[in-house]
Amino acid sequence: MKGRSRALTVVVPALDEADSLPALLADLDPFAADVVVVDGGSTDGTDAIARAAGARVVRSPRGRGIQLRAGAEASDGDWLLFLHADSRLDKVAVRSIVDFTRQRSDRDFGHFRFTLAGARRFYRFIETGQRIRQGLFGLVYGDQGMLVSRTLYDEVGGFPEWMLMEDVGLVDRLRRAGNRIVLDGELRTSPRRYEAEGGIRTWLRNTALIMAFRAGASPSGLERWYRPHPVLRRSGRGVIMFARAPVPGRVKTRLAASIGNAEAARIYRRLAEDTVSALRGGAWQLYVYVDPADDGPASLETVRHWLGTDGVEYRLQRGDDLGARMDAAFQECLSECSAVCLVGTDLPGMRRAWVEESFQRLDDSDLVLGPATDGGYYLMALTRPNGALFQGVAWSTP
Repeated sequence: MKGRSRALTVVVPALDEADSLPALLADLDPFAADVVVVDGGSTDGTDAIARAAGARVVRSPRGRGIQLRAGAEASDGDWLLFLHADSRLDKVAVRSIVDFTRQRSDRDFGHFRFTLAGARRFYRFIETGQRIRQGLFGLVYGDQGMLVSRTLYDEVGGFPEWMLMEDVGLVDRLRRAGNRIVLDGELRTSPRRYEAEGGIRTWLRNTALIMAFRAGASPSGLERWYRPHPVLRRSGRGVIMFARAPVPGRVKTRLAASIGNAEAARIYRRLAEDTVSALRGGAWQLYVYVDPADDGPASLETVRHWLGTDGVEYRLQRGDDLGARMDAAFQECLSECSAVCLVGTDLPGMRRAWVEESFQRLDDSDLVLGPATDGGYYLMALTRPNGALFQGVAWSTP
């Protein structure tokens, strides 16, 4: 298998990476490789940018381990190169990747040295610390890239579907089965997290997380201490509300059968506006998930303009039915918040106190429900995803 070029797939997980992704995709041009951008629900046009650059786009629930695994499963390259969207490759790095796929055995896997972009001396300190850990313990992070044969990747079971420490988990698996090689050249990663959250604070937190993980802490237990880029957690709590663009004939269709499309749409608008007004400004981040069935991103902008952006973050729903969409929204928000409450869109007399009570009850409960008189619920609150809650349900029926 040595001596010839074999098919290379580059997998890039992304979430609102419209600013960073174009530069990386330009660096990848010399490969003529299959580039797979795994989008975790971007709302800034990341997917369109990727397609315009010739990359394939794969949709996936948010979570770097989940996205990386989805990208690998959507490809059939002989070699897999996993890169973060905010990374840059120099020419030597590009050459070393090509040479690796031609000359190395399927039992070898490669990565670059840890390098942060920017001239601050503090960044050199972080780089030095990581290289010491790498030399002593073989500890490698996803920021350093990962080049591995399909054979070896499949043999070890691929990336664990963790929200955190997925890179360490894969490297641990690879080291037991293959040979680790440090690649020539420079893969620079953005220091944006250090800049946004504070250098010392971020370094101390990251060090504490890896120490806790090595001491036996579970990745799920560590998630709440690490917020994914670019969403900066405003509190440990999130509130989800689903919405549709208030177009007559597309909302409250069962109600419209008796009062007409226009009147049903007017009622829907007022109910949704009142619900958002009641929930905006609480001790949580409010997320409005928009149904993409009508016009996709255009619907998102319609609802954003209608309900306003003050204290609200807008995202597109994902999933084939209501249950799948609620499950996906919970998974996404619980990767950023320690507790999440989902409420109905059309709740006359909605009270902020109801949501506050649900969060209080989560202190000693796994699940909180607000029962509705029709046998369903108007509110659900969780501290961790639980897809089983949304399976086997005949939605929108008595």
